[in-house]
Amino acid sequence: MSIDFHQRGRTAFDLSDKVVVVVGAGQSDGPGMGNGRAISLLAARHGAEVVAVDLNPASVKETVEMIVAEGGRAYAIEANVAHEDDCRRIFDTAMATSGRVDGMVYSVATNPPFDFETNSMTVENFNYGLNVNMLGCYHCNLFAAQCMEKNDGDTAGSIVNISSIASVKNEIGLNVGIMPYALGKCGLNQITEIAAVQYAGAGIRVNTLMLGPINSVLAQQASQSLFGVDADEAAQRHSEVVKLKMGRGTVWESAYAALYLLADESRFMTGQQIRLDGGATLVR
Repeated sequence: MSIDFHQRGRTAFDLSDKVVVVVGAGQSDGPGMGNGRAISLLAARHGAEVVAVDLNPASVKETVEMIVAEGGRAYAIEANVAHEDDCRRIFDTAMATSGRVDGMVYSVATNPPFDFETNSMTVENFNYGLNVNMLGCYHCNLFAAQCMEKNDGDTAGSIVNISSIASVKNEIGLNVGIMPYALGKCGLNQITEIAAVQYAGAGIRVNTLMLGPINSVLAQQASQSLFGVDADEAAQRHSEVVKLKMGRGTVWESAYAALYLLADESRFMTGQQIRLDGGATLVR
């Protein structure tokens, strides 16, 4: 399939006729917006049918209602990505309902309860953190790629795994003290590279979007509940590690970066770990 990038008047980042599964399309309770919801909205605004997946049925239903209210197309699936069967059901449902999968975004993370002073937690919480942050990513990448292998064309699909600079930088302001979160995102980075090699021949792209200090609902809650700081102090800690004078990024920066990776414009990019961090990981 030839893509006429040179054509004058071409619509950029056009996801029309594409089905995009966003795993983590709901969000935690609280003011603001999560990365998954912003990505879902933006993908729909650019023409995609969005399969919105989340553990929280009320929250993901709200995401779908927001998309439909704007004239977009979406439906919800409730699933717990800590379980392989739930991950498989996501893509079985998408294929049965929409007939294809063109894009998948894994925008899921959890910070299990832990003792900050001793950096300790129960085995159950540790394992659940890894199951959500890493094992669920593996299963969703696997099942998404199996769907995409059925597509025609030289670019058959795009997988975007949302990671964190917590996987590469050890600094308290970046929530790195939470072991299964940091380890899970490290594993996610490797899943991206392995899957990119495995599925390149099928025309499937797999990339990591590694986020820095973004003002998502989850990031706000984790900073306050896990580290015992208020909203203003959390914002200050995050801003201190950002090199750009803009301070923290928004979920819309995340969403537009994910949009690029989902769209045909990124058809020559795979296996990459793209840092969207305001320069936080630059050597100081």
